[in-house]
Amino acid sequence: MFPKTAKTVLPLLLMLSFILANVIKLGGTAAYLVPPVVWIAMFIISYPNIRASIFSSKKLVPLVIIIATISIFIRNFLGLAVGFGLSPYVMSIYGLLFNMYFFLTKTLGFEYARTFIVQKTSKTVQSFTSLLGISILFTLLNVNMARISYITGGLELIKYLSSELLPVFALNLFLTYLVFWGGAACSIIFIIISKGYYYLAPIIPNLPWTIESIVSVLIPLIGFIVISNSGIFAVYVTGKKERIGLKNVVQIFSPLIILLITTGILGLRPLTIVSGSMQPTLNVGDIVFIAKTPISELSEGDIIAYLGEQGVIVHRIHEIIKHESKNFILTKGDANKEPDAVPVDEKSIIGKVVLTVPKIGMLQLYIRDLFLRISNKVQEILSYISVMLTYILVIKY
Repeated sequence: MFPKTAKTVLPLLLMLSFILANVIKLGGTAAYLVPPVVWIAMFIISYPNIRASIFSSKKLVPLVIIIATISIFIRNFLGLAVGFGLSPYVMSIYGLLFNMYFFLTKTLGFEYARTFIVQKTSKTVQSFTSLLGISILFTLLNVNMARISYITGGLELIKYLSSELLPVFALNLFLTYLVFWGGAACSIIFIIISKGYYYLAPIIPNLPWTIESIVSVLIPLIGFIVISNSGIFAVYVTGKKERIGLKNVVQIFSPLIILLITTGILGLRPLTIVSGSMQPTLNVGDIVFIAKTPISELSEGDIIAYLGEQGVIVHRIHEIIKHESKNFILTKGDANKEPDAVPVDEKSIIGKVVLTVPKIGMLQLYIRDLFLRISNKVQEILSYISVMLTYILVIKY
């Protein structure tokens, strides 16, 4: 498609995408089928008109992968202290395929459209004004602006700005920065790794919105620092004549190994013991490693981790109950006199404890308490600000 045609059609498609998300509320299957068609059209129009980026994407991709890995690691590390919960996404094969189709079409359409606009507005010199404007544009396209009309108080407004608008803007500023230097491939890879993980993981960190807001802004900041000082990280961009020593290998693969361990991709998921219900077998601060185990291989006396009403619980199997071709597990903490009141459905079982490391989780508990104190203090401050804003609005109007 000719560049002039693309300049005309692409803004119309972006406007249509915004209208579908905020004005026209499609229902049923149409809500999941119509937007991807628009995003695919954005990709088809933008792709032929993309020129080579300033830097080869091959030079920036290793850095992008590291930054995306760091983002997953930070959230899962905090999840060890704060807690995990079930993923909101459907985990069936059909659901996964449908979610990935929706996710990937949006990513391709938006990122190639972003690249087209960046290259048309920023020629060879990085323009802060144009990058800022493009970041604001894609922020508006990615947030639910209709929610503003439902905000009734100062605290709700502050929560919306800090937990949704600001993190999305920070992310889009970083993505636009990536696109300027390395093209669409860099931003697409970052999104697929950092966000695609949560479409596939059945259990994800359950962070309070205050902590999630801080992390969501912190990750793009880390990205800016890493990319802007890429000379320091030259070990990740090795030329043909350079040799990679043992130190270099450790630097490259350490983040990946840490990611595999903390996310459970290796088959083991670490959990920190936060209560004394399993004493003296398990003490506060111990870290246990959970292996996914079929219920047919579990027996009375095994220690398991499962999802309860208050999050992840680690208790011993007291009795296995079979009822109408279904298996239920009655659990009990070693320090408790009576078994737990609610039997555990086999679908809620995370796995069996296969390894215990004493006390090394105390750091996570300290960080959890620190973040909870920060979270409570932030909420107190925001509550005070909301009261003052409400008071000022009442006095003024």
